[in-house]
Amino acid sequence: MPDFYTLYLIVLIAGLSHCVLWAAILYRYRTLPGVRYWLTGSVAHVVGGILLAIDGGIGNFATTVGGNAVACLAFHLNTVGLRRFHGDRPRWALHAGLLAASIMAMALTWQPWWGQNPLYVTSQCIPLVLAALYLARRRTRELGALITMSALASAITAHGIVACAVTVRLSGIAPDVSLVSLAAIDLLVFILAGIIWNFGFLVSVVDSLMAKVERLAAEDDLTGLPNRRQFMRQLTGECARGAAEPFSVMLMDLDRFKGINDGLGHMAGDAALKHVADAVRRIIGPADVFARLGGDEFGILLRGVQGDAAGRIAEQANAALRASPFLWRGERIGLTISIGVTSAVPGRHHMPEELIECADSALYVTKGRKRDGWTFLPFASRPNFGAGHAGGAKATRLPDRASRIPLAG
Repeated sequence: MPDFYTLYLIVLIAGLSHCVLWAAILYRYRTLPGVRYWLTGSVAHVVGGILLAIDGGIGNFATTVGGNAVACLAFHLNTVGLRRFHGDRPRWALHAGLLAASIMAMALTWQPWWGQNPLYVTSQCIPLVLAALYLARRRTRELGALITMSALASAITAHGIVACAVTVRLSGIAPDVSLVSLAAIDLLVFILAGIIWNFGFLVSVVDSLMAKVERLAAEDDLTGLPNRRQFMRQLTGECARGAAEPFSVMLMDLDRFKGINDGLGHMAGDAALKHVADAVRRIIGPADVFARLGGDEFGILLRGVQGDAAGRIAEQANAALRASPFLWRGERIGLTISIGVTSAVPGRHHMPEELIECADSALYVTKGRKRDGWTFLPFASRPNFGAGHAGGAKATRLPDRASRIPLAG
């Protein structure tokens, strides 16, 4: 005959290990959402395991109903933590109502009889089903979510089989079904499933932290734009495709940025950079990459755009900034940008550096004129290019020394 006392001790030990795990993670990452609910749920598992181990199957009201009620609370907390972790609001009213209904049903119908088992397992399965459905409805299903869903499905299935077996025996269809053995197997499966879904939670936490690190490594702190590393990664990817699809590279500098920093202070300079980023971001397509390359330098990878179309976007960027005045402590400050643009040659395998050099050469010419404008330099004929700025310039020839101009940034 299975030793349920030992099985409940295993539940207790597993719960304690989960408490240590989530307590350590919460201590290290206090702002990580959902973890405090998983920790509280693990504590509830421990309390429930203690109560059920004390009961040992003797059918005491306080330990039987109390142990199952606390176990239900633990599963509801797990589901709440899952929603919080993924950025959704907990459905407190729903969980409180279901938990209260479960406890009331267990208390009002209690008797020391194995026929009560379907009520207990159903009460425990309800929050698990809610958790599984929540994960199944999410558009993105990372590895941790898949692990959790598999474990939840196993636990629900095991509980469901036992509930059906008890029902079948009570109905007299199969009076010889061995419920004790099935209950022991169910508890073992449930213990294993609990370990696995907590492991799934942990995998999700690790993935979330890694994604945050990767995002920080690829993001500019000040503007929230991609940084130079991310820009070069995206540009390298486009170049590796051999310009199968048209794309262009645009470099831009904030004009007279040093004067803003020196005259108004670095806080004003930072605010000006954020203002430029916000203004230009509005005219960039969702497939494009707008990045801050460093200092007052920005870069844009324009996908699906070449030649005149790239020039029109450059003009839109100039116009967007002119139409968006920068206010600093009540003072209106005019900001302008100088832009250089080039396009990849279809079918050619470019090096990212040569496209940046070409766009930088175009930028050099813009800054050498009146600034607040743009210059387009076709890569295929680098000595010749068209130019435009606020006043509308004619086509101009690139100076011979332009190919030796150092890269921006």
